[in-house]
Amino acid sequence: MRRGHEDPATEVDRWAVHLATDPESGTALRRYARYRALIEGALAARGLPRDLAFLPWVESEWKNEATSRAGAAGMWQLMPATARAYGLEVSAYVDERRDPVRATNAAARHLSDLYRETHDWHTALAAYNAGVGRTGRARGAFWSRRWTLPAETRAYVPHVLAAARVGRAPRGWGLDAGETLPLRFREVWVPGGIALDSVAHRLGADPSALRDLNPHLTRGITPPGRRWPVRVPAQPSPPSRTLLPAPAP
Repeated sequence: MRRGHEDPATEVDRWAVHLATDPESGTALRRYARYRALIEGALAARGLPRDLAFLPWVESEWKNEATSRAGAAGMWQLMPATARAYGLEVSAYVDERRDPVRATNAAARHLSDLYRETHDWHTALAAYNAGVGRTGRARGAFWSRRWTLPAETRAYVPHVLAAARVGRAPRGWGLDAGETLPLRFREVWVPGGIALDSVAHRLGADPSALRDLNPHLTRGITPPGRRWPVRVPAQPSPPSRTLLPAPAP
């Protein structure tokens, strides 16, 4: 049987072996461990399958800085129009598609809406990749229309299913993700137009840690003209959401 016309089970098996033997998979799973509680919590809050937590493995390897040739960005690879439709800011100074917290909640809402439209998770996954208009809304439409879809979308659903299979039990596939601390932070309110490095200096924090916690501040500064909650390391932890004084003129 030609690879392009493998049965679904065989194709999922092939993608699973690919992920298990990819030298980058261990690093990707360590990133997942950092965001696991956040992602699983957002999915559980909407009653969504836990396996959707592995969709970003296929999309971006859980990288907030990821950008596609088509203009999708962030861990969940949201397009600007989709992001804005779910309340995310995409502007000159802020791209909340790169915010793991805001983007994860938006992606969970988007996936919930796709399932509500398609009534089938395989079709909803295909629609996440290619749009409902292309994949159809009928239950099971993905498998019945699969060979009419672009190659990327044909492969996408088996790839996500394989990611979930491997991700649920990585050690069984010979992968060791190691130990990774979960994402933790507190917030301080900062005036507009302040560099993250300046915030770090004032708080005695590591500038690279602030940049890592605030990937959505794409220019490394708070958006001018408004206060902004900047995420800082959780320890030490004085009262959260403290207002950082404005710099002297």
